[in-house]
Amino acid sequence: MAFVLQMLELGKLRSPIHSLDPRAKLLWWICLIIVPILVTNPFILLVFTVWIWIMAVLARISYKMYRFLIITYPIMVGFIVLTWPFFYPATEDQFYFFRFGVLHWSLEGTIYALAMGMRIILALTACTFFVMTTDLMGLASAVGEFMQNKLHISYMYPLMVISSFKFLPELSGDYVTITDSFRSRACDIDTGSIVQRFRKTIPVAIPLIDSMLRRAMRISIALELKAFDVDIKDRTFYERYVFTWKDILFVLTGVLAILVSVLAIVLGVAKVDMYL
Repeated sequence: MAFVLQMLELGKLRSPIHSLDPRAKLLWWICLIIVPILVTNPFILLVFTVWIWIMAVLARISYKMYRFLIITYPIMVGFIVLTWPFFYPATEDQFYFFRFGVLHWSLEGTIYALAMGMRIILALTACTFFVMTTDLMGLASAVGEFMQNKLHISYMYPLMVISSFKFLPELSGDYVTITDSFRSRACDIDTGSIVQRFRKTIPVAIPLIDSMLRRAMRISIALELKAFDVDIKDRTFYERYVFTWKDILFVLTGVLAILVSVLAIVLGVAKVDMYL
């Protein structure tokens, strides 16, 4: 949990990537999420993943990303790579490592599993990079300013969505604190059947809900003291965000990634099927 909080705090660092407009980084992230939807060629996906890691060096977060992803990659991808070959459709022209009844493991299934794993790796790397280089409250302010001035929608809605992600780690921290306090009072909440453990979590839920309500009350009071109002649609902002040529160039790199993916589709090299 402490590491999750550190990830969120990394968005406040100073670097060429951190200084970009949060909206530019949001558009770039959307582009990189679209890429693994269009492409399944593992080599193309690997190139995009390496590109993100190079930018992580420029953003001075490569070590923190490595600490997080070196654990997350095996967990998220390992399960897919180990199980997918068993469900890959079996045909007579495949090279099988073993085949026993309905159970089989083929070279083609392994290649396909690796391609699916690379899709997860690219999406996960892009998400981690985005979170570590973007201040969530700055993103809420930038999106809120755009929605208010251009779309005439209250700034409160993006603020509420972004704030919910901001306070999720605190909620999880409260849960850990409450469960530890129950354990210190010799309350066994970790053993027994699933039904028994579910019943033991009921006493934990009551103070957790109370903590959530108290935090929501404090946040609402703080917002009122700062003159936040849903009905006000002409709010001024402490920090103004303006797209510069650097922001446009950064967004264009995401658009270029999509164009490369589309070109790969046109050339017939976007799918992993070419290796099967």
